[in-house]
Amino acid sequence: MTFTGTDACGNSPKNVFVATLEENLFTGDEDALAEVIADDCVLQIVHSSEVETYTGREAVVEALLKLSAHSPEVGHLEAAITHGKAAAAWGYWQSEADGDDLRHFSHTMWFTTHKAQDFGQIRVFQA
Repeated sequence: MTFTGTDACGNSPKNVFVATLEENLFTGDEDALAEVIADDCVLQIVHSSEVETYTGREAVVEALLKLSAHSPEVGHLEAAITHGKAAAAWGYWQSEADGDDLRHFSHTMWFTTHKAQDFGQIRVFQA
């Protein structure tokens, strides 16, 4: 399992915070995810024809872990950017190291405060 790209996000502590969330999502680190999800966080998983909504730390972490349940072999974070309370990250995951089964991701997040200590809302876009 290899995740790359987080070193390119080091120009801002908030960017690093977002990059770390993405790496923890990739590896399926339940404890690390739970530490940065607010008690009343709202997660929306946007599909082409519907939106799934989860509310509360436990439900959000469980839903996020399902995203990485297919055990990706390779992941790359192309960018993690922040502005105020808003953040975005995108990149890709692969189930096979040979480049097959490439899954691009795009996530938007909102911090509960400008200090970026936890996430109050997350939106995951999936085709």
